[in-house]
Amino acid sequence: MRVQNIFFYLSVLLCCVFTLNSCSEDLTETNKGYDVLTLTADKEVVNLNENDAALTALTLKWTSGTNYGTGARLNYKLELREKGSTEPTEPLLNKRFNDQELSYAFTVRELNDYLHAAGISLTYGETVEVEATVIAEVVGYEDYEQNSSVSFKVTTYEPVSETLYICGDATEGGWNVEQMGVCSLVDNQQPGIFNITATLTESKDFKFFTQMDFSSIAYVCAPDGEQILSDGMTTNIIQKVDDTVDDLKFQVTETGTYKLTIDLLNNTLNIVKSTPAAPAFNTLYFVGSFTNWTFKPMKQDPVNPFVFLYGDVFTWTPDGEFKFGTMDGSWDNMYMATQDKAPYTDTNVKLGGTDQKWVLKEEECGKAYKIRLDITTGQEKMVMAPFEPYTEISLIGDATPAGWTLPSSAPMTKIDEYTYQWTGNLTAGEIKFTCDNQSDWMGAWFMAVENGLTFEAGEYDMYWIDKTNPDYGYGSLDNKWVVTDPGNYTITLNQATEKLVVKKN
Repeated sequence: MRVQNIFFYLSVLLCCVFTLNSCSEDLTETNKGYDVLTLTADKEVVNLNENDAALTALTLKWTSGTNYGTGARLNYKLELREKGSTEPTEPLLNKRFNDQELSYAFTVRELNDYLHAAGISLTYGETVEVEATVIAEVVGYEDYEQNSSVSFKVTTYEPVSETLYICGDATEGGWNVEQMGVCSLVDNQQPGIFNITATLTESKDFKFFTQMDFSSIAYVCAPDGEQILSDGMTTNIIQKVDDTVDDLKFQVTETGTYKLTIDLLNNTLNIVKSTPAAPAFNTLYFVGSFTNWTFKPMKQDPVNPFVFLYGDVFTWTPDGEFKFGTMDGSWDNMYMATQDKAPYTDTNVKLGGTDQKWVLKEEECGKAYKIRLDITTGQEKMVMAPFEPYTEISLIGDATPAGWTLPSSAPMTKIDEYTYQWTGNLTAGEIKFTCDNQSDWMGAWFMAVENGLTFEAGEYDMYWIDKTNPDYGYGSLDNKWVVTDPGNYTITLNQATEKLVVKKN
């Protein structure tokens, strides 16, 4: 008699005994029953389309299976492979789930990436048959492993570039490869749609590159498109891989600042006149009772020069007032609230006029806040929000012991609620700081204020870069420090003030 059957009859007998003794509730908690493990897919055919990258492509569900009355916990492993393949390959997906997780939903982008990364779909656009298998593991009982499989067909797509740059003598950077303008993803969850606000000179040329490299794939005007652009126009674009595509560059009819939206999924370019590329002030200052009415410089946003940033722990001081200066020490021409004693949640802003300030109440103090002040003419806005400090900060980069592998970053040690510290050896290379070890690299970071800054002893400002918020346009931003002097360092990072202190030991 098989050992599983022995356990089956013993369990039935035990159930009867416990029932007679009114103890069935305890057994229910540990006996998963004798359900047959069954895996199902909600689709038999899946056609992946990058326009739907963030949507669910396929959902796999499975029944609980059984622990054969052992009372042991069940874990599940989900594997995806090419159906019928005789080649030994690693599972396409190898994740583990607990006994409360009985399903997994793939997004369109995730499934397409998995198929290509595993070598199952090396030719984009083809249809492949994939077999999914769920394996139920009874913890501590290897002989009781169960599995169930289901197959489905998937048609893949070739993903567009994750980066895009503008270049040309119509732009401020000219035809200098190192001065290409960075286009930002409109939505971090939806690849392929970029925008950039740039000053363009009439009768001069520009086009787009997928890398900061003239030999990379370019996007130019399609043969049926319009090369000469004016406010509000949309034209067709085409990918230029080689000389079989004419190098039709774009021009504008009038020098000015334009917002360009480049849709690589539908091959279109839209151009709209925008506000000036340069804000009225290059530096703004936070000032109020929290600074003893001294002027504290704000940081200019790394993507939008019209936005200024400030962060700190706000400790109560009498009146709790604040506003923003445009010149150090000057009380003239200040950005202020549009009502007297405005709550910090009031986003309305005015320049000059009656002296009206924002107020932070005493009970609202004692914690950190982040401020974003947008001085775009006609769109002025002040957003102040409490900042929840991250519970783990880690080093990442080829200068660090962890290299570029997430989530295997080098963790820092918590000093207090906002401060973290790390001491160790750094090699020559790049470094930045991750707040959440998010494996898709689209999480939260502390980065250098400029890419390529030398990492050496001193105190530095940092940027808190939250890529999970698509409104900020931080999708392609990647400012790293460069370690040029290897050795032993002590690094202290303050999340509230966004300050970094580096000491060479």
